Amino acid sequence: MLTIDRIEGKIVVADNDGECIELDISLFDGNISEGDVIVRTPDGRYRADKTATDKRRKEILNLQNSLWN
Repeated sequence: MLTIDRIEGKIVVADNDGECIELDISLFDGNISEGDVIVRTPDGRYRADKTATDKRRKEILNLQNSLWN
């Protein structure tokens, strides 16, 4: 799964299952933010996958909540 770790100026640092990848921000379509799951489009660009991002955030929240209960 490819997720945005951080944005440093014009560079997007993405995590690909433990491997950091640096991508130029000009390769992205639409709004992106840290924690977004991203997918590569057929034309070689990237975009945030809102459905996958929401699912991942819910899973992380459930895991956090399970630690407190």
